[in-house]
Amino acid sequence: MEAAILTWVHGLASPGLDAAFVVSWALGVFRFCAPAVLLAATFHLMRGERREAAAWLVVGALVGGVPELLKLVTDRPRPALWTPLLPTSGSSFPSGHAVAGMAFYPLLGWLLLRGRGLRLAGYALGMLVGAFIGVGRLYAGAHWPSDVAAGWAIGAGLSLAAIHWLGRKEPARAPVRAP
Repeated sequence: MEAAILTWVHGLASPGLDAAFVVSWALGVFRFCAPAVLLAATFHLMRGERREAAAWLVVGALVGGVPELLKLVTDRPRPALWTPLLPTSGSSFPSGHAVAGMAFYPLLGWLLLRGRGLRLAGYALGMLVGAFIGVGRLYAGAHWPSDVAAGWAIGAGLSLAAIHWLGRKEPARAPVRAP
């Protein structure tokens, strides 16, 4: 069934979609996401938002580590139905791009729009970006649909956990007493 889905997606190929999904690849690649996470964490630190900065760093570390660990454990081969649109390496399960897309962009959308009372809309817009990145991995022939679905689930879990933590009130600190 997964091969049939990939074959159907590949049948939609066009130069315009090729270009669009090269952009989706770039939005989920480590060399773009790692500096973006550091930039977001720095931005929040400069604003005195330590919890937001910590959330970015923890989510970034997990996005970088969890898929690689799972790839080592599963060692699932990538699809070989056609020559992939972009170069690939390593194992297939889960899609690291899909993890990054569903972890980073919904978190970014939520953070950007939370002060305007549009947290849910921000999260939903971020999910659309994450979905675009994951579909791009199918279009490129780089992953099986279940690789992308697992990546989406892991990434959404990470972004939701970060948002849940950020939504909780910070515990009050005990005053420091002089000796």
